[in-house]
Amino acid sequence: MKKTPQIIGILLGFCGLLLAFFPLTAIYAVEGTISYEKYLRLNDPAYRSDSGDWLNLSLKSRPPTDNFDSYFEGDVRLYFQDNNDFAYSLQEAYLEYHRGENTFHLGRRILDWNQNEAYWGLGYLNASQAFSLLSDEEEGITGFFIRRQMGDIEVEALVSYMFVPALNPSIEMKNGEVRAKSDWVRLPPTRTLYNARVIPIYYKISDIDYSKILFNKSLGLNARYHYSKGWFSAFALYKPENRLRINASAAYDPALDKVVVTANPTINHHAYYGILWQHWMGNTRALGGLSYVDPNAKLGKDINLISIENGRQEFESEYFSIKPRYDREAYSHFSLNFDRGKYALSLNYIHLLSDNVRGSDDFYSDAIKWKRAFGAKADINLSDKYSLMLNWKYDLDRTDNVIKAELKYEYLRKVTCALGIETLKAPRNDSYWSYYRSNDIVYTEFGLYY
Repeated sequence: MKKTPQIIGILLGFCGLLLAFFPLTAIYAVEGTISYEKYLRLNDPAYRSDSGDWLNLSLKSRPPTDNFDSYFEGDVRLYFQDNNDFAYSLQEAYLEYHRGENTFHLGRRILDWNQNEAYWGLGYLNASQAFSLLSDEEEGITGFFIRRQMGDIEVEALVSYMFVPALNPSIEMKNGEVRAKSDWVRLPPTRTLYNARVIPIYYKISDIDYSKILFNKSLGLNARYHYSKGWFSAFALYKPENRLRINASAAYDPALDKVVVTANPTINHHAYYGILWQHWMGNTRALGGLSYVDPNAKLGKDINLISIENGRQEFESEYFSIKPRYDREAYSHFSLNFDRGKYALSLNYIHLLSDNVRGSDDFYSDAIKWKRAFGAKADINLSDKYSLMLNWKYDLDRTDNVIKAELKYEYLRKVTCALGIETLKAPRNDSYWSYYRSNDIVYTEFGLYY
């Protein structure tokens, strides 16, 4: 959106302030990757953005080792072809301090409270990085964290007064049109029916006080009991959803002969809680649990520092209806993870337990990603220089079929070349993936490590 840079400016300012207090090790002990990707579309997508190939810079510091230390990881991506635009991702940036049995973190950090979520890209706990459709990279939560070890019991708490929403995939409004850098963003309709005529829709964004977005509270607690071959845990959070919701109103403008839609970004708090069990069998790790998402949850009158007016606004007109859904969701999930040195294999399953009928519409979030899905991922070291990654996900309920494969060559741990393919099949229109089902690609990537 046109004011998104203000959010990025505040975020980068916060990170700059944080970096000012980092130890010197965070400055000179930095790893980086510069990579260039060129891709070829195998078919004609439903929506084709004006972006194409990209150049990516990834930076991260070494893991914290001292009693007072820091960590940083982020990406900047430049898109070529028509728009020459940038995308940003701040995955983690925090200070870490150890004192006795306590560990303190301040900044942006990825939580490991539900480790199965990243594979399925749900984005309820940590935000999805969302540089690409099939990416499983995450962005953390910004706040203050304290973890205490008490024998076999480990407790971690989160308190935050700042909410940094997911930064990607971003959209903007220009000359009444909604545009995006990514091919896989669901955009609102461009035309509607009015007085038996098809007329264009003109989009604009309302004036926003971004303090109402940034300054919102989050609370969370995770308790974990360790035993000789694993642990049990339970977690609960109350925080803003990682992505902004967009409410809207509309009216016909006779001067423009268009329906003018005014978009109003807003946030919604939700409760997210669950239980997990991890057990080791030799070098095989089993991880299973239950998780629950409630977008209607309320936690006291004082939890929301800023009041969001018309946060659940609905709109009904002769042009179209806008009725956001706030459906509760419950999942069971399980994974088996094998590491044999030469290869690593992950077998995954997720099952939607709730009666969720959320479908894809023109203005609000897509249908849920998975109902009853099986996934398998393999990382195979073919030799010292060649490796192969295969990732397959299949929804037994909607017969969605999502495949990503990549062959990589690495020379002296300094230069990499990769050839990959991403394909998906979604035969049903009520599937999350149906909007993207004609966006299969083959890509090549060249990277330099330093």
